[in-house]
Amino acid sequence: MDVQCPWRLLSPPGRPAAPPPPLIGQVYLPTPLLVSSMNANFMPPHWAPADRPVVTSAAPEGVLAGGEHAAPLCSVRPSWEWELRTSVVPSAGFSPPAPPADPKALVVHRGGCHCGAVRIEVDAPSHLVAYDCNCSDCRMRRNVHFVVPKERLRFVRDEFGGEAGAAGLAEYRWGTGAARHLFCARCGITPLYVPRSNPDGWAVTLQCIDGGTCASVEVRHFDGLHWEEFIAGEGASIRSFSVAEKES
Repeated sequence: MDVQCPWRLLSPPGRPAAPPPPLIGQVYLPTPLLVSSMNANFMPPHWAPADRPVVTSAAPEGVLAGGEHAAPLCSVRPSWEWELRTSVVPSAGFSPPAPPADPKALVVHRGGCHCGAVRIEVDAPSHLVAYDCNCSDCRMRRNVHFVVPKERLRFVRDEFGGEAGAAGLAEYRWGTGAARHLFCARCGITPLYVPRSNPDGWAVTLQCIDGGTCASVEVRHFDGLHWEEFIAGEGASIRSFSVAEKES
């Protein structure tokens, strides 16, 4: 799969980060976990049947890694010596499309995971407001995402794949369990997930969007290491992105 990636992420070093909270987590994996070549009939196993809507139940069915007891799933990191802050610039030779006359007008963005098993399309402005979160999970994944209302995202099939659809996703939860970190059960990439800040919406990974539909990107810092304090103050504006504006 060869998809144009017209935006480059720049991550200059900065000040040291605050120590992260303890890492306690749960992983739900497909049963059994299979590695297969992509083909027209490819349907990877998952914690839910393919005809069941994704992330609607209180907890997915499947195998809980580590048995019934949650356990730390990564090495202890008492502190990080470098703070990564992301900026976004057009790649060399790329000319972003002209923005529409109405800045609130929606365009269709398409994207997906690395192997092509999961493909999505999203109705969102051509100017995207993306969040660079520094919580322990997002920091390790370099997660830069934008948020849309639930009804503006669809699983699709196209020339790049999408045969697995929502059934190709596995799930990871940690901490409060409110965020539902979904990732392709085959290649491990997270094209979308349900964020703790916006349980009524989808967080879409900026780097998973195909080229040609994004005119500009604004990156905002989200202090996930101090989630409660930040969402109660400066970070409260992220909640508005999962609320669809009513047509006048």
